[in-house]
Amino acid sequence: MDLALTKLLASSLHNRALLLGCLVTALGFGCAAAESPVIPVGLDAYRQWERWPAQRIGERAYMRSTYDRTGGNEGADASHFLYQLSETNNVTLDIAGPAVLYFARYNHWHGSPWHFVVDGVDHMVQETTTANPNQPAAGSQFLPAEAFPAPLALTWSATKGADLSWIPIAFEKSFRMDYSRTHYGTGYYIYHQYVGGVQLSQPIRAWDGRTPPDRDVLELIQRTGTDISPTNNITELRGSLSRLARGKTSLLLMLAKAPASVRKLSFSVPVDQALAFGNTRLRLTWDGRKDPSVDAPIALFFGAGVLYNRDGREYLVKAFPVSVHYGEQNVDLACYFPMPFFQSARIELQGAAETTVSNINWTIRYQPFTEPPDNVGYFHATYRDHPNPEPGQDLVLLDTSGTEGSDDWSGSFVGTSFIFSDRAELGTLEGDPRFFFDDSQTPQAQGTGT
Repeated sequence: MDLALTKLLASSLHNRALLLGCLVTALGFGCAAAESPVIPVGLDAYRQWERWPAQRIGERAYMRSTYDRTGGNEGADASHFLYQLSETNNVTLDIAGPAVLYFARYNHWHGSPWHFVVDGVDHMVQETTTANPNQPAAGSQFLPAEAFPAPLALTWSATKGADLSWIPIAFEKSFRMDYSRTHYGTGYYIYHQYVGGVQLSQPIRAWDGRTPPDRDVLELIQRTGTDISPTNNITELRGSLSRLARGKTSLLLMLAKAPASVRKLSFSVPVDQALAFGNTRLRLTWDGRKDPSVDAPIALFFGAGVLYNRDGREYLVKAFPVSVHYGEQNVDLACYFPMPFFQSARIELQGAAETTVSNINWTIRYQPFTEPPDNVGYFHATYRDHPNPEPGQDLVLLDTSGTEGSDDWSGSFVGTSFIFSDRAELGTLEGDPRFFFDDSQTPQAQGTGT
């Protein structure tokens, strides 16, 4: 499985990106799986997060958005609708099912009330600022509130910029999203579609617009920032590195008890070492392969551009799979992405060219892994730097062709850490990310900016 992060952006700025994904070479391991893996759908996509490495045979994700179809940035990608049914029905998404809408983003509350038309049934979704948009409501929330609880739904008053929903909206036949208001109606949306007959963890049943998400899922996501790794059947190893010299590579650990899956990888360094440690490179090599499948700066790997805590936050990163936590004495970095291997795992740190780092402590947890090798992929993280981008030209952040000696891959793209501008120029924010899979000539996903 290879973790990879990609974005295609036009900018005159300095850009660095980490690409995360799960890939497996077409050659496999010489053994055939009896049947394709079960695909977690709906809320199971959260509660069965240990199955993230599984191959999604028969599932495909798409991103649609209000990007300017002329190729520019007209209106900052706002109010570019597919078609209009009436003054209060401006269609921005129209899908034939069965499928699940997993994510929606709206700039502030703009566009609210929204019509979620599920299998022909029109559900009105709005935000508490809607009634009086010139006087934003503090502590705003989605309505109906019971169907859109935090932390799976957050509004601009919490995020400082956007209404966000990760509530799975399932539909069996069709889904349409309409904006009632056109003023600055920006948005992007991620949905998954499924081939008929594939194995799903549960049947796709149409969203009814009122049933709250299951409590166990909300409680799981509320644990973000804490140690979410499993505790059963776990082996934990700890160690320290008193000094990592400039440009030198240090082997932390060679795991040979396999098949297994790494379930926690964490580091702790003194606060005064954080900036230097962020430039250290993490290298993970699975099963004795020629090239490491993870080779990226520590800061980007754990979801931050640099480990610089400008305003003294407790968490620099507080995400479900990764976190960067600042204590009084130490900075703690943790990653919980499941990372399976079948023979060995080699874990190394490579010092940055310009700095030495002292007093690095590390923890690794792993557990036996029983999935067939052909059912999963290696975890991979790759890094690209664009020190002097050419204005108006795309930045290719990931191209898997030829990666680690293989032209053909199967897997899942799972995320990006992206830092830009060492000169306080913010034009990169207007670049549209575009994702091309399996030699497609048109993007399977296109957003409205970084």
